Order: sequence, then C-alpha cells, then structure tokens
Amino acid sequence: MEEQVEKVDVCKEHPVVKTLGWLVTGACLLWVGWMARGLMPKRDAGGMPPEVLAMMKPGGPPTVVVKEVEAGAVNTPYEYIGMVEPVQDVELRAQIDGYVLEVHFSEGSVVKRGDPLFTIDAERYQARVDLRKAEIVMAEAELERAESYLKRLEASDARAITQKDFDKARADAAQGRAAVMQAKANLALAEIDLKDTRIIAPVSGRVGRTVANVGDYVSPALGTLVRIVQTDPIRVAFAVTDKDFIKMRENIADGDISKALRIRLRLPTGTVPDMTGERDYEDNVMSAETATMLVRARFSNGRGLLVPNGYVTVLVDMADPAKSAVLPQEALLSDKDGSFVYVVDGGGKAEKRRVATGAIGDGIVAVTGVDVGEKVVVRGVQKVVPGQPVHLAGEVPAQTGEAANK
Repeated sequence: MEEQVEKVDVCKEHPVVKTLGWLVTGACLLWVGWMARGLMPKRDAGGMPPEVLAMMKPGGPPTVVVKEVEAGAVNTPYEYIGMVEPVQDVELRAQIDGYVLEVHFSEGSVVKRGDPLFTIDAERYQARVDLRKAEIVMAEAELERAESYLKRLEASDARAITQKDFDKARADAAQGRAAVMQAKANLALAEIDLKDTRIIAPVSGRVGRTVANVGDYVSPALGTLVRIVQTDPIRVAFAVTDKDFIKMRENIADGDISKALRIRLRLPTGTVPDMTGERDYEDNVMSAETATMLVRARFSNGRGLLVPNGYVTVLVDMADPAKSAVLPQEALLSDKDGSFVYVVDGGGKAEKRRVATGAIGDGIVAVTGVDVGEKVVVRGVQKVVPGQPVHLAGEVPAQTGEAANK
C-alpha cells in the first residue's frame, strides 16, 4: 500500500508586517495610559502644610513660622512609687467561748461601724448575769443586818456591851460593804461577757474571709475570726528623697505645705483619675539607709480604684504655680554664650535675644528675657539671619490650657 502525503504550504508572516503590528500595539497602550493619567486626581507636594511649602520656595527673605509668647506655668510633677494601705485594719477575735448562732455578713462585703457580725450563744452568760444579780441582793441583805446590829449596840448602854462586841459589829458592817462592792464588780464582769456574745464592727470597711460559721465553737484561742480593712478613705505611702523634700520646704517656706502641694495618682492602667489627695503626715526622721522621708497622703476611694497593698505612681506638684513667659522648646537655641531665641519685631525683622531658662516640661520651657505677646521663631530658624527681615508663613496656635494642668 502506498501512502499519500499531502503537502501543506505554510504561509509565513513577513517581518515588516510583524514589526508594524508591535508598533501599533505600543502606541495604543501609550494612548490608554495617557488618558488614564488625565482622569486620575492630582496630588499636591506630599500633602505638606502650606507653611512648609512656603518655606521651600527659593528666593526672598527666609520663610518662618512664629509663636506668640504666652504667660503660663511649667508645673512638672515629681513622681514616686506609692503603696496603698488602709487607714484602719482590724482583726476581730472572740473574747468568750461558745457556739456561733448567726453570721450577719457575707464574705467580701462592706460593713459599717456598729453593724453586727457574729452572735454567740448567750444562754450561759445570761444565767451568769442573773446569778451575779442575786449575789448582790444577798450581799446587800447581809450588809443591812450588820449595820442594824451595829446601830443597836451604839444605842445601848456602854456598860452592858464589851469592846469586843463593838469591834466585831463594826468589822461585820465593813465586811458587808465590801461584799456588796465585790458582787457588783462580778455583775459588771458577767455583763461584759454577755455583751461579748455579740461581735460588732468597730470600723467601716470591707470584710474578708471568716474562719467561723454557724455552729462552730469559738474561743479566744481560735485567733482572728475575720479581718476588716477600711477602704474609704484610704492612704498611699511613698518615699520622698531628701533633696526633693528639702526643696519643697524651701519653695513653701512661708506657706502651708498641705495647701501648697497638689497630690494626684497614676493608676497601673496609666490613667490619672480626677482625685486629689490630702497630706496626712510624714515620719519624724529621715531614713539613714535610703536618705528618704516616708510620706502618707489620704484619698477618697468611693469608686474602689485604690486597693490595699497595691502600687500606684504618686504625682506631686504645686497647687497654684507661679506664671511666667513660656515658649515651645523648639524655639530655644543655644551657642557657646548660652541660650537665645529669634524675636520678630513689628517691622518683620528677626532679632537675636538672649534668654535664661527655667523649668521644662511637656515641650514647654519657662524663660526670662522675652515679654508676653512677642513673637518668636519656632520653625525655619536655620535660615534666619539676625537683623534681616523674614517672611511669616504662619503662626502656631495658642496652647489649650496651662502647662500647669498637664
């Protein structure tokens, strides 16, 4: 068998035609890209503020941003680690022995001073009180008999009565008076024991876990029945270095330190609650080991944010700090002769002004040498030439609130 092979002629594309096709495709893609670029929104130079763009323009006086000098107070607080402690911490024990009839509180609850906590079976102690009352009646009757006999002897003829009888009658009367006093004292002790069958809260606070439940037998040997910790108000103790302590005393030499200082707290969460403490007291000696003075401040704790034995950061600053001229720290420059700023006068010229710095805090510095209301350069200081005009691109807005409140 013979195979027939069909010959197929393949038409090859000419190189010139192929090149023209690629050129047409590229032109179409360029046109589409150009049209898409025209439809896209235009962007400014990196979204920069207008005053920064103005400072980048070449030629003419240097463009700067100024800030008006304000009157404020740099009140940077001292910071110390403080431990929360209760003002009162009471451990209650049974003063008598007996079975617990009632427990009047729930563990972890808040009790008030005078609230009942435990009731101990009082039957035995009530009987003891009744017995002591009967003993008083018996002693008083015996005293009345002895005194009546002594009066009869005193009213009788002295010749018919011996001295021995008088002495015995007087002794019996004295012994009767002593017996009455002893019986009354025994009654008082019995009444104290009866009163101790009701254990009440001596202070207001939060109770913890109790070791005595209904039906338990308690006695003084059992130890602490329950502990009450006062939580409102509460106290925070912190150690102040000798340097800080003396410095505060120097700054408030003529005033009441309790009113001059403001004491606040920063919680472990980082928040500073709206609560101000009152100086409670400080130790009467400086620690020889750490050169610190232990100070205690009292706080209201209605919300329960302060937990005994917890740690907080104590912030101590001035309650009414003195005001002075304040500037942003970025406006402050320095050279070999000290600190200075550039002040822009009414004619638009920059003047180099020497200043003395004070307290610094939160990016604000207290200065002397400039007046409130004057304008100082805060941005673009690198291009400023003393005595030469500058172009104002803008002004930094005034501070919202005083630095003292930060």
